[in-house]
Amino acid sequence: MPTVMVTGANRGIGYEHVAQYAQKKWKVIACARQPEKAIDLLQLQDKYGANFIIEELEVTNHKQVDDLSQKHSNTAIDILINNAGTGGPEGMPGAMDYQKIDNMNYQIWRDILEVNLLAPFKVATSFHKQISISDKKTLIMMSSDLGSVSQNTFGGLYSYRASKSGLNIVAKGMSNEWKDIIVVALAPGWCRTYLGGAEAEIDPMDSVEDQQKMFESLTESDSGKFLDRFGNEVPW
Repeated sequence: MPTVMVTGANRGIGYEHVAQYAQKKWKVIACARQPEKAIDLLQLQDKYGANFIIEELEVTNHKQVDDLSQKHSNTAIDILINNAGTGGPEGMPGAMDYQKIDNMNYQIWRDILEVNLLAPFKVATSFHKQISISDKKTLIMMSSDLGSVSQNTFGGLYSYRASKSGLNIVAKGMSNEWKDIIVVALAPGWCRTYLGGAEAEIDPMDSVEDQQKMFESLTESDSGKFLDRFGNEVPW
């Protein structure tokens, strides 16, 4: 059976990915900072048994990332979804207040960059081998439409935007250096999650269903692209 690994799997888009892949009979490695408090993940583990593995992972803890990679050193990971991300201590719309041009919290910005940019780089480099020995060989870097320079028509959200634009550059660079896997930056759409807020237009369940359909159509020629959940290219 194929194997998927998802960071930030305890809620939102990450949770939907592990839930839907488990239903499809995939082997799932669901990563969360505090597994003992991830009630929804524990319920999935009860339902799917040994095929549903929960791992403790704080993505900003590089030693923990390396230790987990060593633990799964011989696991072929067909799709790794670098999903863990943050907009700071508040979801939308509150998160807009501390990343304005005239009201910037620099410590929150540093924290956002650590989680959204440095951590996925570390996870990807630590698990590259495991992806490369799989059948599907796919690395998904969870970006955002807000990381598009071309689509930035109203400013604001400087910290989050910068982190996702940086992630796009990282994904593109990896696609150039790693010819043995497919690397894609993904814009999942504005989803009703803690980060996206209650006013968002897309149910995360629907977004993930579309994403997973799209993943099955990916080929080597897609590596290095910035795609939406339907497989359409997003302007850089």
